[in-house]
Amino acid sequence: MPTQATPTGGDDAPPKLRLSHRILAALPSLERKPPAARSAAGGSQRPVKPDAVTRPGARTGRATPANPYADMEVAELQVAIKRLDDRERRVAMVMGPVIAVLDLVLMEVALHDNPALHKKGHTDPKTIVILGVASAVIACLVTVAAYFRRRSFTIFALAFAGYGGGLTTLVPSWFVAGWLLVRFNRMQKALNAKTGRTPGARARPERPARGKRTPPPTPPGPPPSKRYTPPKS
Repeated sequence: MPTQATPTGGDDAPPKLRLSHRILAALPSLERKPPAARSAAGGSQRPVKPDAVTRPGARTGRATPANPYADMEVAELQVAIKRLDDRERRVAMVMGPVIAVLDLVLMEVALHDNPALHKKGHTDPKTIVILGVASAVIACLVTVAAYFRRRSFTIFALAFAGYGGGLTTLVPSWFVAGWLLVRFNRMQKALNAKTGRTPGARARPERPARGKRTPPPTPPGPPPSKRYTPPKS
């Protein structure tokens, strides 16, 4: 029986690939290329934006907070440091009556729950009344100070307006006082940056340089004589 000869191209001829092998060979390579190969392949790296380098906080993803009062003029800052703006005034005028009412209500609760005389935890009713009424009066002063836009007086009144009600009134009154104080400090920093002043710095008298002594003052001598003396021959 005659055998059909198969053409051979020698040992150097590549073997024939099946259809599945050809499909796999045509797929793109999923291997990760080194940086040199990627740059040589056409510079597929994403360009770095200038903002990512020059902007502060770009690497951390957080922008550096700026002073909101840095754009104000010196005269405006000097007025804002002493006087409340509309938002601050509105918050303080609402907080004053609220703290006053809470002081009086909690005073009544303390009087009602006060143990009897000679029992543990008993407090003199006069002390409770004085503390509650005084705190309510100071809370009303918060409203008066805010009405006239006095920043320092408002912060001072808020600091003492909540003692009559304990933590229930101390926490909100101190929170508003701290908020006003933080805004005051930012204004002061902006003003110091514009005027070039350092907080707490005082003008010092000039001192003479080392190595140089100031000559003592010359004592005044007798007045010159007005009598003419002819020269001797």
